[in-house]
Amino acid sequence: MAIPLPQTTALPAKSSIHGLIPRLSSLRTFSHSRNRNRNRLSIPLATAIKKIPLSTQAAKSRSSKPRLRRDPRSVGEALHLFDKMLRDEETELNSRCVYWFNKLFLDICGLNNQHNRYFTVISLFRRMIQEGGVSPNEQTYRILIDSCYRINRLELAFAFFGRFTKDGHKADTALLKLLLRVLCVKKRFNEAMLVLDKMPTRGYSLDIFVYNEFMHHLCKMGAIQYAEDLFDKMIKEGPKPNTVSCNTLLNGLCKKRALKKAESLFRGMKNLGIPLDVFTYNTLVDGFCKQMEMEKAEKLVNEMMAQKIEPDLLTYSMLANGFGKQGEIEKAEKLVNEMIRKGLEPDVIAYSTLVNAFCKQGKMEKAENLVSEMISRGVKPNAVTYNTLINRFCKKGEIEKAVKLVGEMISYGREPNVMTFSMVLDRFCKQGEMEKAEKLVGEMVNLGIKPNRVMYNTLVNGFCKKGEIEKAESLVKEMDLFGLEPDVVTYSSLLFGLCKIGEMEKVELLVREMVLKGIKLNLVTYDTLVHGFCKQGEIEIAVKVVNEMVSQGIEPNYEMYGRIFEGLCKQGKIDESVELLRSVVSRGNDPNVFMCSLIMISFNKKGKWERAEELFYNAVCEGIQPNGSMYITLISALCKKGEMQEAEKFVIEMSSKGLLDDLRTYNSLVYALRRGLEMCSESLKRTQ
Repeated sequence: MAIPLPQTTALPAKSSIHGLIPRLSSLRTFSHSRNRNRNRLSIPLATAIKKIPLSTQAAKSRSSKPRLRRDPRSVGEALHLFDKMLRDEETELNSRCVYWFNKLFLDICGLNNQHNRYFTVISLFRRMIQEGGVSPNEQTYRILIDSCYRINRLELAFAFFGRFTKDGHKADTALLKLLLRVLCVKKRFNEAMLVLDKMPTRGYSLDIFVYNEFMHHLCKMGAIQYAEDLFDKMIKEGPKPNTVSCNTLLNGLCKKRALKKAESLFRGMKNLGIPLDVFTYNTLVDGFCKQMEMEKAEKLVNEMMAQKIEPDLLTYSMLANGFGKQGEIEKAEKLVNEMIRKGLEPDVIAYSTLVNAFCKQGKMEKAENLVSEMISRGVKPNAVTYNTLINRFCKKGEIEKAVKLVGEMISYGREPNVMTFSMVLDRFCKQGEMEKAEKLVGEMVNLGIKPNRVMYNTLVNGFCKKGEIEKAESLVKEMDLFGLEPDVVTYSSLLFGLCKIGEMEKVELLVREMVLKGIKLNLVTYDTLVHGFCKQGEIEIAVKVVNEMVSQGIEPNYEMYGRIFEGLCKQGKIDESVELLRSVVSRGNDPNVFMCSLIMISFNKKGKWERAEELFYNAVCEGIQPNGSMYITLISALCKKGEMQEAEKFVIEMSSKGLLDDLRTYNSLVYALRRGLEMCSESLKRTQ
């Protein structure tokens, strides 16, 4: 009678997930060697059995396990063997035994080069029952559930476990561990805890290893509260937590930066009589170091030595790393020397930490000497060590030393990576050495390192700043050869270059291209466009760009508004600038002193002194602190109106605020007063 099964025929043809968990030891019942039992019988099986003496046939059948004639080397070959097994053609004895099917399923799971191996096992399971009439056993279900886990078909795993229990099978420890792991991966923590609670009532005896592995998976998935609940349950109901249990929870708490709870657990271990080991101390030391609580970390190491637990290489490395990051280089050096004195050879991480600390403090000579010491002690600097030095030299502008280090990396068998080249390339481009930058990329490609989009963007930006737009455009086309798509940064650099040379028609075409490709303009892109159009005197288009920005939910900055106000005021479009100012205020932005100053100057030039004066007072009411330019414009307007006493008050106010200390401002005031007096005198003459 065929057993009803979960539907497996509609499984999607997708790749399996490799390496999520190690193969369960309980599944390794059989050897997967391809070399055993290659010799096939040259005579029929029945004849061969008849030739065995009768006295030994029974013993032979009891002591010898039947074997497949060969192990499958591919999924296709496995399917062929499966068909033969269903026809009793492939084994020395009866192949319609679940033993053989389990063996074949394990062989298929072991085909590491076959991406669909787990799907194949699940699909063959159905045929084994329906066509072969073979009943699955506990091991069959372990293989199935493990296969479901590996291809992330967790619901199917639960369905198989349901069938497993319905068929009257009792799960062993290995299967229970697997089930708890599956539930954790699915983040069904409540159900996992419920399963654990019910197991003892159903006759299962769960040892400390089950609890410890369950806690490991809870912590790995970030379910620290559940891990804490499990720990409390172990203390109250058993099994009593051991060092592994505590270390697992301690590590989870430290990763979640719950250091207070971690400290409490650490102290609680002593009260519970649970032995502390070097891993226990290292876990908490690492937590303190990552939070830069170096005093606590150092104190803990001293306590560790007082307990006769000797710090290991990792302990010293973590402390050195923490002190190095904190800038306490002397302490970090002392720790490295202590490591050497105790016969613990510092590794590349410990040295690299010190190198980084020296670099941050600008002590490049010490950093270089330390790298030389590393090499003399047989510790080869890695890419991180070299990149730290190269980055600092690039930032200091010492590009020759950086390039020399790249060559040194290669000579020591430490191939530079993309980050290495990116740092040097960026420095070349900032210095305008574009030929060297381009040559560097060529050398990188020759080493088999593929340039990324950031590097191309750096090159494009460099050429655009130099005005070599054609070269920049050719680089954008070249990106396609490496499967790289230009992004908003790439286009922003091109737009900057085109705006710089006044190619505004090309700018508009490029913007359309961006829109067609679905690339959204950002603040930098819009700022480039506004600057370009204002520079060309096309203020109306610049205003349209700002309006487009606002409609896209991007708020223009004051520099952008300032450029537009300046452009409008230069063109004498005061009404338009006032209208723009109102729109800025209406969107919840405060007008700045620069905007108000520009408009006041424009009012003054147009002879609209009252409006300039009104704007000044409004700005003050809005909380804007007037600058020297605003005061001078107001004083000039008052003088032109003949209100000399009022003008004198503002001159005194300027002086009290220290705005006349600047010679340029003082001269501007003198000019404004003289010009105002002249205009006032002319007005008096006309009235006489």
